[in-house]
Amino acid sequence: MPLRFDLGPFEKLYIGKSVLTNKGNRTMFIVEGDSPILRARDVLTAERAIDAVERLYRCVQQMYLEEDDQKYQNLYRAPAAQAISEHPTCRSELANADKLIKRHQQYEELRVLKKLIRQAAFSATNAADLV
Repeated sequence: MPLRFDLGPFEKLYIGKSVLTNKGNRTMFIVEGDSPILRARDVLTAERAIDAVERLYRCVQQMYLEEDDQKYQNLYRAPAAQAISEHPTCRSELANADKLIKRHQQYEELRVLKKLIRQAAFSATNAADLV
């Protein structure tokens, strides 16, 4: 099923390990295929991931975009455990997110985790590279 994206000037779209940047006027893109896609406003850079939930989001984000569960599986465990200990009131949301990761539903997990993260952590203008 094709996805339609309406990108403003200089807005970015992350497609797997690649970044599409709109350098001109507002433009509509249609993406066909089965690649992982995130808008820049949903990307969390390493510098902005300061607490355990944000580091967990960042790990899942990379797992999703790189389509590499194995590479990030061990990196996932530490921030997941730390997030539960730092945010005991969010235990049910974090448990739900953990179930999603076990089902290889990283995009859905990102949606759950984003609700637990401060909005200032996400900055479309500063989400330059994922390195």
